[in-house]
Amino acid sequence: MEQSFVPHIEELVEESEVDKLEERAALKRAEQVKKEGNDLFKEGKYEESLEKYMSALSACPPSCTRERAVYHCNSAACHVKLKRFALGKEHCDKALVLKQDYVKALMRRILCLEMMDDEEEESDRSIFTHQRKGEEAEQRDRNSNDADSQPKPSSRTEEEKEEESTSNSVASSEKPGAESENKAQGRPKAEDKLQMALDDCEAWLKLEPESSEAKGKKVELEKKMKEKQERMQQEVMGKLKDLGNTILGKFGLSLDNFKAEKDPTTGSYSINFKK
Repeated sequence: MEQSFVPHIEELVEESEVDKLEERAALKRAEQVKKEGNDLFKEGKYEESLEKYMSALSACPPSCTRERAVYHCNSAACHVKLKRFALGKEHCDKALVLKQDYVKALMRRILCLEMMDDEEEESDRSIFTHQRKGEEAEQRDRNSNDADSQPKPSSRTEEEKEEESTSNSVASSEKPGAESENKAQGRPKAEDKLQMALDDCEAWLKLEPESSEAKGKKVELEKKMKEKQERMQQEVMGKLKDLGNTILGKFGLSLDNFKAEKDPTTGSYSINFKK
């Protein structure tokens, strides 16, 4: 009858010691590669530096979470220098999973989120400007065609004409240009980047309550959020005004012909027409 092999306690201890020695050797290699990456980073060679940090991650044992968090955070720094902020944020995310109280990773992620928000806003502004120019060109073409064409007799009532004009104006706002803008504005903005940055700032302050840098960054983020909200409100009002002027323009009017006046006694508003 065959007997199964059962290792002795001494043999298990030896294997454990071998594993520890191999882990230490792997970590030593990873740390050496990280040092090479640091030197390259100081020289401004960010792509080469990033390669070293990724190699350090490959060499580093999974159990060495603190060191792996550092390699991820260093990789994020390279991506920031290369203006790849989304990738930088991803590495900060991984660093913070491994080490939740890693202040440097929080600070770096705040920067990435701010820059990602700036990029999105610039992209949206560019799309809006392009669409606005297209709409203005279409309006000029329509006005030119209206001036060249002769009026034709029609049996339709004024009410029917007004209804058709309104339908056409609404339809024009749903053209491909407007659709592309809506898609751009509906882009992964499920999460507000500035709000996420502010949340990270709150976490930073919990770790370093007396940090003047963290306090200053919180004030700065709150100011940026308020300014952004005001800009968004102005853009919405501008679009509504454009739509109103498009509809009223069919009748030779604009919103400038209407003035809202507030009653100081009741606080209510009355709309007055002026030519």
